[in-house]
Amino acid sequence: MRYEWIVPIKLDSVANKREHWSKAYSRAKKQKQVIKMLFLSEKPVISLPAHIKLTRVAPRSLDDHDNLRMAMKAVLDEICGLIIPGLAAGRADSDPRLTFEYAQERGKPKEYALKIEIICEKQQSVCF
Repeated sequence: MRYEWIVPIKLDSVANKREHWSKAYSRAKKQKQVIKMLFLSEKPVISLPAHIKLTRVAPRSLDDHDNLRMAMKAVLDEICGLIIPGLAAGRADSDPRLTFEYAQERGKPKEYALKIEIICEKQQSVCF
C-alpha cells in the first residue's frame, strides 16, 4: 500500500537558529497539528514495516546531512507517533520496523511544501 500527500508547510532549518524556546516550540506544535489533521482526515491504514519518505520543496536547498533532517524532526516525530501510538513523544521513530528517507526538490519562488510518502510492505493493517 502506498500513501502520498503534499502539505503546504514551510520547513526551516532549526539547527543553526538562535531563538527563544517558545518560538521553536510554537513552530513545532503548528507543524505537528497540520500533520495530525491530515492523518485524521485521511484515516490511512498503515501496516508495518513501512518506509517513510519526506521531501522538502523550497526555492533553496538545505544541507543534506543535518539541516534537512532537523527541519523535518517535528513532522517525522508526529507521523511516527500516529503510526505507532502509545509511546512517549518522539520515541516511535526508533522502531526498527520504520525506515526513513529524506529528499529535497527545488520549488518556484515562495513555494514551500512537504511531500509525504508512506510505503507499507504488508497488507495486514495496523490502524492508529
